[in-house]
Amino acid sequence: MHPGIDLEAAWGLRPDHGPVADALVEAYRKLGSAPLQAARVAERVFPEAAERGDLLPWLAFVVAVGGRIQSLSDFHGLDPLIAYAERYRTALDAPQPVLDRVDACIFGGLVFRRPDHPRMAFWARRCAELAVADGSRDAGLRLAAANYLILYRIWCGDLTGAEALASRAAALREQSADVHARLLCHSINSMIQRLFLHYEECRREIKQGLALGHETGVHVWDSHFHMQGAFLALTRENLAEAREWLELMVVSADPEHYLDRSGYHYCRGWLHTLQAELTLAIRHARESVRLAQRSGAVFPQAITHVGLAQLYLEQRSVGNGLYHLLQARRIGRRMEAGGLPVQFIRGLLTAHISFRLGMERRALRALAQAFRIGREQHYLNFPWWRADLVAGLCARALDADVETAYALTLIRLRRLRPPVTLKRRERWYYPLQVNLLGDGEASMDGQPLALGRQPRVLLLALCALADQDGWVARERLMELLWPGTRTEQARRALDRGIHRLRRKLGTERLIRERPDALGLDPDFCQVDYWRLRQALGRRVPEAADLALLTDALERCTSPGRREAAELLPLDTLPEHIVDKALSVLHFGGVSEEEACAWLERLLQARPASERLWQALVRRYVGRGMIEQAMGAWERCCEALRQEGMAQPSPALRVLIGQAGRG
Repeated sequence: MHPGIDLEAAWGLRPDHGPVADALVEAYRKLGSAPLQAARVAERVFPEAAERGDLLPWLAFVVAVGGRIQSLSDFHGLDPLIAYAERYRTALDAPQPVLDRVDACIFGGLVFRRPDHPRMAFWARRCAELAVADGSRDAGLRLAAANYLILYRIWCGDLTGAEALASRAAALREQSADVHARLLCHSINSMIQRLFLHYEECRREIKQGLALGHETGVHVWDSHFHMQGAFLALTRENLAEAREWLELMVVSADPEHYLDRSGYHYCRGWLHTLQAELTLAIRHARESVRLAQRSGAVFPQAITHVGLAQLYLEQRSVGNGLYHLLQARRIGRRMEAGGLPVQFIRGLLTAHISFRLGMERRALRALAQAFRIGREQHYLNFPWWRADLVAGLCARALDADVETAYALTLIRLRRLRPPVTLKRRERWYYPLQVNLLGDGEASMDGQPLALGRQPRVLLLALCALADQDGWVARERLMELLWPGTRTEQARRALDRGIHRLRRKLGTERLIRERPDALGLDPDFCQVDYWRLRQALGRRVPEAADLALLTDALERCTSPGRREAAELLPLDTLPEHIVDKALSVLHFGGVSEEEACAWLERLLQARPASERLWQALVRRYVGRGMIEQAMGAWERCCEALRQEGMAQPSPALRVLIGQAGRG
């Protein structure tokens, strides 16, 4: 029963009003314990109630809408009641609490069944008025109105608007005695927190909702909380946790609660997709579509069609895939703004498949449109999230300069791995940055890492000693950090050090382990020394490497390094950099003018390198710039003198002689 409304006083009902009234009163009182049965009773007696001139049809309307939403069952039966409300609501003469309850239920029914209603904007404003009304209105009613409005904003794609209203709803939740409204609020808030990637807050809302259901004995929402838990786990691609939630959901969802059952199969399809079990995934996705259609709720039908389309397209069943994409598009158009979430997800899928089919221009158009919607609406998460798929699209966006800021936001917040197809790896976002060649500073998500001496040395060692795949032998780390310590003690100390370092980094994902080695994950770390080694080892010179080589030479020859200096081969590294830089300048297709500019920068970092001076003088002479060549000779002599070195070599003297004769 909804608190705050006295049936006799507010609705003008008396015990002698007849069997229809008795049935509705009883159904109203059972809304809290048996919402589906209450809704069925209301829908059954509604035709007879509608023939009367009192408030009975409106009571039937409130019970039917409330029961269907609370049970998330079959919304088709609301059609005649919605038609009645459309025709007679303006003439309704009733106490204000009744009008408020009726109006909230009109909007709630439209959200699920008729989001394309021509007066949807009017009813949304009316519901907003109820949600923000002062304390003289029933808190349970205000919370119900807020819940319907938040859900509508989510389904229309206005996530920021939904999030803003959610804080008000959370405050109302503490004031309301309506258990179902409070449970729905917990469920919706968990959805919002998940969509904004607030994982712990999402988990807390789920836990509080389940606890409230246990405390009150109202378990009709349990399956919905289990579904939110499965969504959260699948979003993070934690398959073991997802299976645990789904095992709970399969026994908690009533077979006639069609949206919950659809959600169960939807999550199962998602899970099997992540496990590369497409046959099972399609079976569950089909059932999810069927149950969503059986429920009559509009937005879930669009989302389930997109999921099934994705699977068919993955199987290269293009006809079936396009059919379900068109169904999603048709249904999405019934939502305000054309169903932006559906447009967004459909655009990502269209781009993904178009890239696979080699339709580059179409793919980029779809990607640009989807990412524009995502940027404008702050979309960070969506159903059937697949990290590999989105990472591939982000890579395409970075390579083609399409909504790069939004792509980097997704990469950063979702901790995406760079795919092998990425061409411009330097543009990817790496949460951990370590500048080993400088003073060894490290940052996480742009913030300096405050590390104690041992975690700092351990981090630098993982960077400096790593092989080309990022691994460092455990034995080597133990010898470096705990020399002279017994093996077992050193092993325990290393394990403790890794645990502390992970805690400082705030994630388990950055440090990989295997029995004989440890390593930073190169997909989540950017280490300047690693990039330098890649450039030094490249067989074919690339002009783009000059900036990296010059910067590395400047930093590895600057003073002020401590821990990092002890880990790097600084006695030979600068000359290796000079060798590679000269090779790039010679074979990398660099113009003479650009080559002189790069040599001048390299000499600022390595003024005593006669090979760099020779290359600079040779290029000045070759360009007929005799004055500049003589000036370089004088600067070379002065630089060598300051370093306590001998005069320039005969080879350089010959070059200067040629310049003088010229």
